[in-house]
Amino acid sequence: MIRIRDLSLKLGAFSLKGVNLSLNSGEYFVVLGPSGAGKTVLLECIAGLHRIKGGEIWIDGRDVTGLPPEQRQVGYVPQDYVLFPFLNVFENIAFGLRRRGHPEPEIERRVKALAHLTGISHLLHRDPRSLSGGEKQRVALARALAPFPRVLLLDEPLSSLDLKTAKYLRMELRRIHEEL
Repeated sequence: MIRIRDLSLKLGAFSLKGVNLSLNSGEYFVVLGPSGAGKTVLLECIAGLHRIKGGEIWIDGRDVTGLPPEQRQVGYVPQDYVLFPFLNVFENIAFGLRRRGHPEPEIERRVKALAHLTGISHLLHRDPRSLSGGEKQRVALARALAPFPRVLLLDEPLSSLDLKTAKYLRMELRRIHEEL
């Protein structure tokens, strides 16, 4: 499903060189390394947030190297979740679907289904600034899943959570993976 061949990138003094990766459909993969090693940058490259200097990125047998993020069918949840403060939870989740021109009845069904799946149905009309860390994370996850991505990238999904919440979210991510 994901193939990376000889990826290289330079961002100021930082660089990635010769990154190769091969993942099959349905697999979980964890990138481990010390702070500053480039884990986030690698995910951002796959998502299309950086133009790579060399190499190729393939998703589902399609070369996406030169494609912008919205054409890659990648859901990305950054470390800090990046929820839009001027949109309520429902609108945050619906954002990608609206940008892609989905009809309103479909958007409403999809948002409600994902809110149910992630356990945030009761939060749909809330301001994201009033949410806890775990709630923000589930909203960001639902938003990333809304436009039917082929790949889901989670950047340090458990790092800001207490042990009990992290354990719960790990189980929830497994359950969501099985249901989708």
